[in-house]
Amino acid sequence: MVGSPPQAVNEIPLVRIADIDPAGLFAADQDGRNLVISRGGLHLLDLKSGSKQKLSSESPVALVWSLDGLVLAAAFPITDYETRLTLYSSQGSLLHETLLPVVVSQMIWSVRGDLLVTGFALKTYSFGGNLRQVLYRVDTEKVVERVLADTSLKPATAKTLAPIMQSVQPVIFSPHGDELVFVKLHDPPAFSPYLQLRYMNWESGEERSLGKIPLQSLRFFWREPAASVDVMAQTENFSLPLWSSVDVSVEKLRIPLYRFVKGRLYYGEKLLADWGGEARLQILANGRYLLAQKGRLYLGDGLQSAPRVVYSKKAWTLRRWRFEGLITPDEYLNLSERKP
Repeated sequence: MVGSPPQAVNEIPLVRIADIDPAGLFAADQDGRNLVISRGGLHLLDLKSGSKQKLSSESPVALVWSLDGLVLAAAFPITDYETRLTLYSSQGSLLHETLLPVVVSQMIWSVRGDLLVTGFALKTYSFGGNLRQVLYRVDTEKVVERVLADTSLKPATAKTLAPIMQSVQPVIFSPHGDELVFVKLHDPPAFSPYLQLRYMNWESGEERSLGKIPLQSLRFFWREPAASVDVMAQTENFSLPLWSSVDVSVEKLRIPLYRFVKGRLYYGEKLLADWGGEARLQILANGRYLLAQKGRLYLGDGLQSAPRVVYSKKAWTLRRWRFEGLITPDEYLNLSERKP
């Protein structure tokens, strides 16, 4: 039937809730109370009442709600390598704005409430180029910058990578938001460029190498509690352990994970739905999900509810101690399971 909703993951049909720009972004808070969509600008929708409010005439490149659903962070492109980061309240009030001299590659809120933004800037010259990768921690009082990489590029590398830089610079944060895996590009004068995968605890500043692979497009998926990252690359897919030896049970290691790849939703290795390569998905709390397809946004239900990651000062501290080598990964797991 023309105009009928796409297939659902189960017997619960999808419900069309809004029209959006074909390539426009959307984001809801965890509970699905508030929703923002890109449609000729940025709009705030209340899913219960259906009310709609225009926040901006510009279209964002990144959107993310704080875990309590009270603050929305939206990133708008200004120039090739400059982004305006704007904070709104859940009622649509403007809270704060700042300019970042990068293209945004990732933006999240940690469970502690830190707004974290990664990005890069590529400058090209006749003799080559310079790639700068940065991590920002942003609040209404200040912006704290940490340089992740500062790399010189050969002229051919800079020219080739300029239009596809986002795909070779993926970043993924842990569910807690305290750690991240990112890519550092190396371009030696006498050798082919390659990618080094780096693992970091941003609060301590400690980081280490996870290995290197040839230059190519990548996607990351974080796995907990197995403490590994799935890497989907052009040449191969593989799992990258973040710790050399962790005594995690086989059952925990095999916990299925929702993965959304090229319009396909998987639960573990099982294919649940294929919505086409242009589809986009956000999984909400309580098993609900938002699906964008062909300029239409749908609300679905029926996924398994994942345990929420909540802030605990003890867990936050133990994870930092683990990264700093003050406790072993196995000691971290044992201490985490103990009641306060």
